[in-house]
Amino acid sequence: MLPLDGVRVLELGYGIAAPVAARNLAQFGADVIRVESARKPDSLRLGGAGWLPPGYDWSVRRDTIPALNFSSPEKRSLGLEIDNDEGRAAFERLVAVTDVVITNVSDDALGALHVGYDDVRALRPDIIHVTLPAFGSAGPYRTYRTWGHNLSAAAGIDHLIGWPDRDPVQIGFAYPDFVSAQAATVAVLAALRRRRRTGTGAHIEVWQYAMALACLGPAIVAAQVEGIAPSATGNRAPDRAPQGVYRSRGEERWVAITVEDDAMWAALCRVPGLESLATDSRFASLDARIAHHDALDAQLTAWTRTRTDWEAASELQVFGVAASPVMDGWDVVADSQLAARDFFQALPHARFARDLVFGQAVRLSDTPPRAEHAAPGFGEHSRAILRDLAGLDDATIDRLVDAGVVHVMVRDDVALERPYLHWLRKVQRLLPWGEPTFDPAAQMMQDLSDETPP
Repeated sequence: MLPLDGVRVLELGYGIAAPVAARNLAQFGADVIRVESARKPDSLRLGGAGWLPPGYDWSVRRDTIPALNFSSPEKRSLGLEIDNDEGRAAFERLVAVTDVVITNVSDDALGALHVGYDDVRALRPDIIHVTLPAFGSAGPYRTYRTWGHNLSAAAGIDHLIGWPDRDPVQIGFAYPDFVSAQAATVAVLAALRRRRRTGTGAHIEVWQYAMALACLGPAIVAAQVEGIAPSATGNRAPDRAPQGVYRSRGEERWVAITVEDDAMWAALCRVPGLESLATDSRFASLDARIAHHDALDAQLTAWTRTRTDWEAASELQVFGVAASPVMDGWDVVADSQLAARDFFQALPHARFARDLVFGQAVRLSDTPPRAEHAAPGFGEHSRAILRDLAGLDDATIDRLVDAGVVHVMVRDDVALERPYLHWLRKVQRLLPWGEPTFDPAAQMMQDLSDETPP
């Protein structure tokens, strides 16, 4: 048994925050049901795979975006419009047999959809209700809509990203979503434990703005104590030198290096080709190295450019210097450490025979996380959920499908293939991939050769 076997979760999630929190619960045994709207779908349903041609049938495209295999593996999908009277009635039947409702819709949308704490508690008194609003349920920003990127800007995170002589740049991903998802996961576990002891449910509010601010503790304290707000420093830190990302041999290949104390500096100076650093008076102390960081970077770059990123990192590590290649996506997929931990797995998918799924970072010794299937297709499990849990008969379900209240997975005869499966099989040799039906590079060359010159 997994730790959360027997726990049922209804997720009304968009993007990352609520879906990833629910994913964590699903991977440890909870029956997580995504309640999805066709009229207002999850943003990750809107994009679809970039290689599908424009205008491709959305009922298929919405199942293909790879990011769903990060946010929603091990879940079931129920396509249901809960702002319809009959859809609402079916939803209420599900709430009555549910342990946890989790959502990151805006605070005013909770009221409009009647999925606030009081609404669901009336259906199940001991329910655990989790919301992840941007700014919480009170205050002048209560009804503001946000996205992870503009929320990180509002919290001040973006002010610390970029180069000191340039304007701030946007952080590359929705950071507040991820930290909020992890906090919500822990909060649900605590509430389940409390309910087991006391029999009482809970309303949990994890407001993402506060979670983003909590990650800036040192910067906020520095502003309060010193009266000066920290700003962007590029790849440098105020108390370390050298520290940065250095170009290595190859196109857009880099190695990250940081020296944290005098002992590591002495180790760096023993690396073959860098011994002259020890006799340069400009680098005799930490303060001197910080003052001459540009000159130090120039000498390090001259050394790293003669080596590949892995060669430079490995040589530095042998001498006790903290260094690592800067990996791109293919490097990560092929990483031997992640492979040894079974982090990426090829799991059954509704549209693909198998698809690449992100693993779970948390490992429990006796109950490892579940890895049985990839993200569900839109409405893939609607009939089973409504029949087995809401008690609807097949005739009623058919009528609701015809009325557009319930959505089921359509065109389930359409089987797709990732065009990069040919390469995935090369870098993920141990995963149970099916045989690719074509080589995209060879196909492209064939298409070019078939073209008639003008």
